[in-house]
Amino acid sequence: MHTDSWHGPFAYVFSLTNWEARKFTGGETFILDTKVLDYWRRFDASKGLEESSLLTKVPALMNRLTIFDPRLPHGVRPVRGTQDPREGRIVIHGWFTDQGNPFYTGSIAEEDATDTLNAALEPLYDYIGEECARVTGVLNLRIHVSGTSGQVARIESIADTLVVDPDEIYDGASAEGLRQEIMTAIHKHLSSVKFPTAADGGDSQITLPFIFE
Repeated sequence: MHTDSWHGPFAYVFSLTNWEARKFTGGETFILDTKVLDYWRRFDASKGLEESSLLTKVPALMNRLTIFDPRLPHGVRPVRGTQDPREGRIVIHGWFTDQGNPFYTGSIAEEDATDTLNAALEPLYDYIGEECARVTGVLNLRIHVSGTSGQVARIESIADTLVVDPDEIYDGASAEGLRQEIMTAIHKHLSSVKFPTAADGGDSQITLPFIFE
């Protein structure tokens, strides 16, 4: 069991294992459940816990891509059985490290939208600066932009690994409450932004990462 937090915000395991016809035991990726990392705060002496309640096991099915927070303790069940590497557990694993730049899809031109986005982000960063010290992790948002009006149609969270400072929790703030504060601030500053309209009138999406350290 180990962690890989220094490599990047997301780890991945892509399986090329012939899982259904495997001649070995083990090989599952296992990830420690977050309740174990905050064990005593939620401890209930009236309930027993089995392994399935303490960690998640992910079989290495052929063509399965597993993505997870590398800060969580994780590992691989020992592979026992065949000694033929062609019949063993075969995976490609690594980390996503390019996390700082917006990603544009659809009809909007990046060069047209960049100045507008930067102008909107500057006061937002100032506003949530205090919240940054209270959480750590990555929040990836997708901004849906109307191609005909340039207005923000909606903002959705597509990946959220935010973890609240334990001292903040014990001071009466909940993890979900702090997440909501940050999301409310983001919506307040970005929902009214007007981007340039697309030349073909098509809608666009801007995927925007927020890194809290």
